[in-house]
Amino acid sequence: MKISLASRLLLTVGALSLALVPTAHAQLIITEVMPGGSAATYAADWFELTNKGASALNISGFKVDDSSAAFATALALQGVTSIAPGESVVFMESAGGAAIGAFQTFWGGLGGIQLGFYSGAGIGLSSSGDAVNIFDSGGSFVSGVTFGANATTFTFDNHASTNPASTLISALSVDGQFGAFASVGTPTSFGSPGAIANAAAVPEPSTYAAIFGALALSAAVWSRRRAASVS
Repeated sequence: MKISLASRLLLTVGALSLALVPTAHAQLIITEVMPGGSAATYAADWFELTNKGASALNISGFKVDDSSAAFATALALQGVTSIAPGESVVFMESAGGAAIGAFQTFWGGLGGIQLGFYSGAGIGLSSSGDAVNIFDSGGSFVSGVTFGANATTFTFDNHASTNPASTLISALSVDGQFGAFASVGTPTSFGSPGAIANAAAVPEPSTYAAIFGALALSAAVWSRRRAASVS
């Protein structure tokens, strides 16, 4: 039985939608960066990752690099293997995670927030301008940000972003806004490590693909039934 041209077009659209959707971790966003953390009492630069997707994300084998953006020299993200929908986690530059305790004290506890770490040669987030780039275990780029010079007492705030593509961020955290608060260690230091948890989840790219595919299939079935009734 022949399939109408309209149905063929819809099937093609459905197939293309399946082929062109981003990878499943396309909703992983770098939502905060503190390149001046190495000058704080906890002595560790750090950044925050937020899963803005609708399902848990396994980040085993993921790596981070700075402005060189090279997977070959990127460092493994350790201490956190999964990020729940809407969850924000923090990774700091700290050998073996030794700075985690001092980091928690500085920010007043941070109970319930996952804290990971990375360490090795070749990375050091510069307060005069740098970048954070995340790669998955296969070496594919996942998410990135660049930033300019920054005072060491404010974090860069990127909480509202839904775009994993490498973008320039310049907004600084403001006390009382978007989860930012003054640290216990230095009351003039502001940030929101892990504080934008429960960010609104959005449908995963695979969900959009399934919708397109289902529409295409429904159209094809409807066309076949119509053709059969006419004949």
